[in-house]
Amino acid sequence: MKLEGTFHKAKFLSRPNRFLSYINLENNNGKQAAHVPDPGRLKELLIPGAEVIVRQEQQVNRKTKYSLVGVKKDDVWVNIDSIFTNTIFKEEFNKIDNFLDYKILRSEYTFGNSRFDFLLENLKTKRRALVEVKGVTLVENGLALFPDAPTTRGTKHVKELAKALKHDFESYIVFVVKRSDATSFKPNKNTDSKFTEALINASKAGVKIIVVKCSYEPIIQKEILIISKLEYSFH
Repeated sequence: MKLEGTFHKAKFLSRPNRFLSYINLENNNGKQAAHVPDPGRLKELLIPGAEVIVRQEQQVNRKTKYSLVGVKKDDVWVNIDSIFTNTIFKEEFNKIDNFLDYKILRSEYTFGNSRFDFLLENLKTKRRALVEVKGVTLVENGLALFPDAPTTRGTKHVKELAKALKHDFESYIVFVVKRSDATSFKPNKNTDSKFTEALINASKAGVKIIVVKCSYEPIIQKEILIISKLEYSFH
């Protein structure tokens, strides 16, 4: 899918809190504030001096003129716009073989005590499917890992997906790896053992786990595309 907006290269300077960073725009030595639209730690990505991509925002009342949406790591661009992860799925989900016969009925669908990203319907069976989408930015030696920080919300979602199976829903959790250098995936037990345990139990109950990776080119092609599925393991 094509990316809309005006993008600039910059150098990352610092991140005083989860949602604020300071950058130097390319060809401009002035220090600028940029919103960070990903609350994850991103400590392996946001290193002083790292090459980054910022999107110039148009809203008049914003506190910051820019949003930091991409980081270059080992010559690979990584998308860190967490809000954008759902847009990727919405635009590209029919590329995933599991969803060839599905259509999206609704976004932000509430079941139980959780709000899930999407409600889908199988056009052949008419069964409904709950889909929760998680963006992945952490990759170590080709291994994509989620989460990069403890996520009680993510654990809650996984448990609710398992409960939904008893109410005649299909349940999916889709991990979207927003960089092209991953070769496999597993949950990040060292960071969040409770999420890993919940994911293993949900898989045993029948929740389907899907992992896809994307190519991301924010400057020339200005696009992000789902390019393939990845194998996953729990060990």
